[in-house]
Amino acid sequence: MRFVLIFVLLAILVYYISRRFMMSAPQRTGLTQSRRQNLQLLDTQPGLLAKVTRSTMMTVGIGVVLFFLILIIGMKIKILWIALPLSLYLIGQLFVYSNHMKVVRNQRLYFDPQQGDVLVQYSNGEQLQFNLLRDIQSVAEVKSVQKNRDTLFGYYKLELKQGQLVIPYLLEQNPQPINKQFFDCLATNYLIVVESRLFPII
Repeated sequence: MRFVLIFVLLAILVYYISRRFMMSAPQRTGLTQSRRQNLQLLDTQPGLLAKVTRSTMMTVGIGVVLFFLILIIGMKIKILWIALPLSLYLIGQLFVYSNHMKVVRNQRLYFDPQQGDVLVQYSNGEQLQFNLLRDIQSVAEVKSVQKNRDTLFGYYKLELKQGQLVIPYLLEQNPQPINKQFFDCLATNYLIVVESRLFPII
């Protein structure tokens, strides 16, 4: 049983690393200074991030407690081992949470609702600029099979002429008008293919 646990944890780690290397590198394009002035930041609220953090830590805590109960009591009551996948799923939410938080911190999105221009600034200094109405080739949506308490993890994957952009649900969950305008525009102008996963890791 220990070998099964090690295999599952290694599989999750390998999947996480492979997804990071498969992401396209940002590219530079140009916007005029006048069009830059109309860009507005799509941001997350500190209260929302704190709420997501509390929910995730609670879920992971339950998973850890359940895991150790299975290890201790499962030696005598074998049927408890059927709960092992559930405990690993709950613990795995920590990987999803840290992955999405890292993406949110590493990129800042600015949107011009009049022209449809989008500017993405990455923490490494790179920029990606495109038009929401003209430069998107396809849009996919990947979401968790169920909510983590009151939080649903997921993300949008935009295939662009310039590369690929991934936008976590955390930005969509912010009720600010500019955030709502961005995602409404995305939903109105594109057919979004939805996929459900146990662990929607970017």
